[in-house]
Amino acid sequence: MNQIQLVVLALCGAISIVAPSLQAHEPLPASAARLLTTASAFLSSLSPEQRQEAVFPPDDPERKEWSNLPHTLHPRKGVSLGELSPQQRVKAHHLIQAGLSSQGYLKASGIMQLDEVLLHLAGQTSSDQPMFGLHLYWLSFLGEPSEENPWGWQLDGHHLALNFSIVGHHVAMTPTFMGSDPHEVRDGPHAGWRVLGAEDDQGLFLMKSLSPEQQRQALLGAAAPSDIITGPGRDKALQRFEGLTFNALNSAQQALLIELVEEYVLNYRHDLSQPHLDRIRAAGWDKVYFGWAGPTDTSAPYYYRVHGPTLLIEFDNNYAPGLRDGPVNHIHSVFRDPQNDYGEDLLKKHYEQSHHQPKP
Repeated sequence: MNQIQLVVLALCGAISIVAPSLQAHEPLPASAARLLTTASAFLSSLSPEQRQEAVFPPDDPERKEWSNLPHTLHPRKGVSLGELSPQQRVKAHHLIQAGLSSQGYLKASGIMQLDEVLLHLAGQTSSDQPMFGLHLYWLSFLGEPSEENPWGWQLDGHHLALNFSIVGHHVAMTPTFMGSDPHEVRDGPHAGWRVLGAEDDQGLFLMKSLSPEQQRQALLGAAAPSDIITGPGRDKALQRFEGLTFNALNSAQQALLIELVEEYVLNYRHDLSQPHLDRIRAAGWDKVYFGWAGPTDTSAPYYYRVHGPTLLIEFDNNYAPGLRDGPVNHIHSVFRDPQNDYGEDLLKKHYEQSHHQPKP
């Protein structure tokens, strides 16, 4: 073997040693980098006391302690928007926008603003100890933002819960809860405002497009449940697929179902939503089911569900809280990933590859 060949072999060996190291320090994709940057900027703006309130260990139970209830019924942890300065609040909104598309951000900010409308409809003022209001939403962090270690963040308040989990180069963005009360504002200067109008209209339109036989197959019950089923603390409550299969729909109806699913998935930034749509397609639209409960008009509460291996959507439009009659004008909805809520699949793979398990 001549000297040139020896040099080439030596270089190849060096490359094989260096390559894994280079790969390990590969730049973060835009989605993870964007969340890391905005989360770090927000946390850096907090006082030491605020930061202590906001940051929890990665495996803290706070991770699953979100709720759709007002804070007077379900006290929150973390740092609230109300205790932030205007400059800190700007950075908080930059973080929210880092995970959501313009569509999703307008829905999330609209839900929080709607709580201000609800405050006045309830006859309360900011000088009271109100149940509702724009300032009563809390941010919490599960672990410190990191390129290597798992971390996440949560926005939690009345009718809104966002959960983002980041493991290295990968981002999980479920579960997401969105609700509105009133669903349609019917009095005052905001009359006609419907934050979640598309979710409602598209579900109704799809159900009404079905033939009587298809509706019979889709029907889960003559009456809607009193609430969504996989709400807070009920992550695994729905394991069985029920209703009408995607393949039982004609092409126009299939397009309506895909459009309904996209209404939820496209709430996230493009580089997060498109990979999830790809996962739904890879798992097979033929494995997706559409179910309905209640009437096919707005005379009484109604509910729909879209369920497949990589998605679970629930939606209900019900009576006002505490009432069993009157107008149907109170929405709850949830979007979940049965395989990866809270980044559980990402975390499992991370711990397997790093040869250690999280603390119980």
